[in-house]
This record gives sequence, C-alpha cells and structure tokens, in this order.
Amino acid sequence: MGRLKVKPNYEELRNARILENQARFASLGLQNILGELRTKPEKRKHNKVDYSSAPLRRSNRLKGDSAPSSKKGDDGIKESLNQEALVQRSNRLRVGVCCHSCMEKKFCDEEDCKRCGDLDMDQPCLGMTDCSICHSSNGFLCRECLKNRYGEELEEVRANKEWICPHCTEEKGINPYWFCNRLLCLKKRNIALTVNTFKARKMGYKSVAHMLMDQLQGAVKGGDDKLFG
Repeated sequence: MGRLKVKPNYEELRNARILENQARFASLGLQNILGELRTKPEKRKHNKVDYSSAPLRRSNRLKGDSAPSSKKGDDGIKESLNQEALVQRSNRLRVGVCCHSCMEKKFCDEEDCKRCGDLDMDQPCLGMTDCSICHSSNGFLCRECLKNRYGEELEEVRANKEWICPHCTEEKGINPYWFCNRLLCLKKRNIALTVNTFKARKMGYKSVAHMLMDQLQGAVKGGDDKLFG
C-alpha cells in the first residue's frame, strides 16, 4: 500500500507566514512606520471670528463718499466740457439750415456767416441760396447741390438779388423745362426721369438739370409721355 498524503493545514501555514513577515518588518524597523501611518491626524481647529463686532465694509459709491479731490476735479472738468459740447450741438442743430435737394442740415464755412459762426438764428445762412420770390425752404440749396444739380455757383447766385429757385421758375412759367430735380419733387410731378450726377457729367452736361431738360425737350418733341409717370 502507498503512503497516504497528508493535506497541509492552510491555517497553520498562514499563521506561520504572518509571524515570519512580522519578524522581518521588526528587523527592518517598519513596524513603527506603519503605526505612524495608521495614526489618524488631528483635526485642525478653526478659530471662529465674531463678525458682529467688526465694522462693515462699504464701497465709497454706496456710502456716498466723494472721490479724492484730484479725481473729483477731473470729473468735474469733463462733465462741464460734455455739457458745453451738448449745448453747442443743440444750438447748431437749431440754427442749421436744411438743403432742399440733399435734405441735409448743414453749417457753412463762410467767414461772414453770422448764423453758423455766431449761432444767430435771425441771420440768413450765407452757405445757402435764397429765392427772391418765395423765400421758403424750397429755395435753400447748398453749394454742392447748386453746382452739381443746376450748374450754378453760389457766389454768383448770392450776388444776384433776383435769383429764382427752380420751383418758382416752373410755377411762373419762366422756363417750362427747368424744374426741381429732387427725387421727392419729381415723384410729386409724376416725372419718371433718372437723376444721376455722375451720368450727367459723363455725358457732357453741365448739371443734372441740363441733362433732364434736354431729355424732357426731346421726349416732348418725340411725343413720348412715359417720362410723366
């Protein structure tokens, strides 16, 4: 008969290995290190602050405290300049004259213009034309529109005390083919003509009015009524 195999006692082997490991740790001095690592650190104590007795901090804006004197002075100067600029802009808007053609309120650069220079609303603007008949806004034309749309110079018109605006020229029948070529006025008259300053110059016309006058005369002679709406 064969020899019986004795099954090892695993519990005894485990305990023996534990003792062996403990002896090895002790020889290496690791037991104390493990003990220190396993020790729970003490909780840090936080000292509570009593805020009830401490003064509250507030911003200068909430407290209404004024800024330092230098900053306050600078702010005062800036505010004063801004107010002055607003007043000047408001006054200029009131005294500015609107061109009937381009419909822009302008201020002329004429040296002797008391309206734009001195902001005197009782004086006429020297940078705008004035019709000798109607003396209305229909006759207010700036230098650019007067030259580009009607081929006239402001100095010559201003020297002519009997100058008549295109509206009055048409109404009085002075020149049947000379009329206001502002887009809104053309629509009111049911005139379907194209207003183009660059086109007029390219075609060799002195102004838009001269181009439209030529087109209108040719259309009337040719019996074309499509120009009138």
